[in-house]
Amino acid sequence: VDMSALQKLVESLSEATTTVLDHHAALENRLSESSREVNRLRKHLDQVRMEAMTDALTNLANRKSFDEALDTHCESDDVSSPLSLAVIDIDHFKRFNDTWGHQTGDQVLRYVASVLARIGRPPRMAARYGGEEFGLLFPGETSAQVERLLNEARQEIASRVLKRRSTNEDLGTVTISVGVAQRQYGEDSFDLLDRADKALYQSKNNGRNRVTVASLSSM
Repeated sequence: VDMSALQKLVESLSEATTTVLDHHAALENRLSESSREVNRLRKHLDQVRMEAMTDALTNLANRKSFDEALDTHCESDDVSSPLSLAVIDIDHFKRFNDTWGHQTGDQVLRYVASVLARIGRPPRMAARYGGEEFGLLFPGETSAQVERLLNEARQEIASRVLKRRSTNEDLGTVTISVGVAQRQYGEDSFDLLDRADKALYQSKNNGRNRVTVASLSSM
């Protein structure tokens, strides 16, 4: 046996093995870096998606998110599980803006939103629908259940005297008017929202600071 040749062969095999291991380690490092980058991009995408569906001022869902959820619920014809919708409006909100300015108006919006957020936890949904108007979805709950719940929220909101943050002046009490509608079989999101809106205007026309449940339509 040529020991010199054998030694060279062993050294050659050892070098080749080391090279393969080095390549393998480098490949693992690149894969690990790629995986971290994919996870980072996925988290960033989730954050962007969340921001696109959230109202920046109140941190509630925004109108786009609410409309999508409402459409999804109304595409189901499952009559065994009720769906109720509430539309909420802050009474005389323009007066707060005109008297105290938009920053104080924003303070009022955040206050009402904080109460609604508490009762709008999943599977419910609370959203700022636009301006001083909010929407809430109540899957699996009847209009009678929702009426009781929102009367409690209405009383809680009206029980607190708000103070202007910058000057500590009393802003008075904040009240809300509410319209509630329970989805009928086959009713689409437009008609359900329309009935809740009409109930809201009944609340306003009857003196505000109240909850009105929509009557059933003749479908």
